[in-house]
Amino acid sequence: MDQIAFDEIISILAMHGRPDLIDEFKNNIQVDPDYKPPTFMMRDSLSCSEVSATSEEEYKVEVDDDGFYSLA
Repeated sequence: MDQIAFDEIISILAMHGRPDLIDEFKNNIQVDPDYKPPTFMMRDSLSCSEVSATSEEEYKVEVDDDGFYSLA
């Protein structure tokens, strides 16, 4: 998760008066300093009701030293 999203979630939880969830969030979610948002998003040609024929087993995944996953 990037720092901006992390801070925004903390802010929303604080706005709703949920210090218990803020502590839980801070203890269980990490900020990935290497995260770079995609420059564009490709539209999926399939609608939400259709199922893609691609299984997750076909993707190569790498794990960095901090335990974050990324597609290879």
